[in-house]
Amino acid sequence: MWLAQIPGDVVMPVEQLRLAVPGLAGIVGLVILPMVGAWLRLALQYIEWDRTGISRPRRFSGVTLLRAVGLTGLLTFFILTMIRAASDLRDLQSEAPVVSPALQGVAIGIVGWALIAVCISTLRRDAHRRASEHRMGGVLKLKL
Repeated sequence: MWLAQIPGDVVMPVEQLRLAVPGLAGIVGLVILPMVGAWLRLALQYIEWDRTGISRPRRFSGVTLLRAVGLTGLLTFFILTMIRAASDLRDLQSEAPVVSPALQGVAIGIVGWALIAVCISTLRRDAHRRASEHRMGGVLKLKL
């Protein structure tokens, strides 16, 4: 049984640690903006909760709270894992570059999230246009 051989810490080769630091930083960059957006959405719901106006106040969304807390937990896990991988890499090689690959990974993750967000926005807009076209019974002209 190979599971019995693992006492607590698993030793990784230096190359895997070198690749793990920017990879984990990329995941951090991918998760950081949705987490900030979830907390901002939650703050806006809290601010607008008391402003009833004509209609009755909307209830506080539990899904938004769950999303914000879940993304925060996920981000915390990946940040702590990235810090541990970077410190293990620094222990194995004292002059190993850690900050630059981590920042590049975060930047690539943010760009990846932005591309995904643009694609999803375009797909939603196209679906809404098709639904409007179907309701009106004809082809709508494309607005650019």
